[in-house]
Amino acid sequence: MPSPSFYRGLMLAAAVTTACAVTPVAAAAAKTCEKTYTLGFSHPVGESQFAIALKKVVLAGEKNGCVKVLLDNTQQSNLESQRATIESWVTRRVDAIVVLPVEGTALNGLRKQAQKQGTKWLTYAGHSDNADGSVGFDNVQSGRLVGEDALAWVKQRYPNGGITAAVTTLTPLTGFAGRWEQPLALFDKAGLKVVSKQDCATQACGLQIAEDALRQHPDLRVFIGINDDAALGALRAFTNAGIKPADVYIAGQDGTVEGLEAVKKAVHTVLPPPFCWTIWRSPLSIIPLPPSPEKAVKTTKPPLSWVR
Repeated sequence: MPSPSFYRGLMLAAAVTTACAVTPVAAAAAKTCEKTYTLGFSHPVGESQFAIALKKVVLAGEKNGCVKVLLDNTQQSNLESQRATIESWVTRRVDAIVVLPVEGTALNGLRKQAQKQGTKWLTYAGHSDNADGSVGFDNVQSGRLVGEDALAWVKQRYPNGGITAAVTTLTPLTGFAGRWEQPLALFDKAGLKVVSKQDCATQACGLQIAEDALRQHPDLRVFIGINDDAALGALRAFTNAGIKPADVYIAGQDGTVEGLEAVKKAVHTVLPPPFCWTIWRSPLSIIPLPPSPEKAVKTTKPPLSWVR
């Protein structure tokens, strides 16, 4: 079964194709194209496994014909790297740019320049009022679901309390804030102490953060990752510490192949993921994120924007 990153890639490819008014055609018919449209896609955390998988799917969109895809090499939310790449695309006058901005307003000048010359500007992972369209999902809803599920697990597994939690963030990417703000608010209200709150979106830092937290707080039993990579790193730390899987709650988001494999290994079964989102936790189950029709956004300019 295709992973959520596959479906997101299809959504992204569909969005940028629609932005340029291109009708998908078979690769065999590509030679008949009157024009090949050039599309650029920029993700600020290119080192994450999810971004790597997503870029592969987006790049595969070239097989439909009439489309040339450009990818950037931005990592660790480096604004200057992202800005330099997009500036080169604007100068090149590509037909469309799809971007998850490191900072919401930092690219406004380039956006205006691009749109003025006819380049379609779309945002990924969140809606922007000034963009020509967007492909996104509801991080507030997913964060709330993670927080609620974690607390339900704590109530069942540790009814007398006595445990602590860690939450990873990615503060430069404010559009993802719901992923950590919702669990933090719910934990605070429930009295679950959070002993670590740090930016992290890779397995390396997830491992380091969990190891450091466990040394200082041996009662750490809940780890909420901003994404699957951070969660997978933490999973390794708990495993290395000899803590039983049934005694710890680890949550990640994005539905990467490695993340889903970790869930399958832990629970021996994997529930079918929804269209474009899964939250995984070890050792119990995958939590499907239901669609949010009330959150759907239609732009006044084509193409249709999806927000889940």
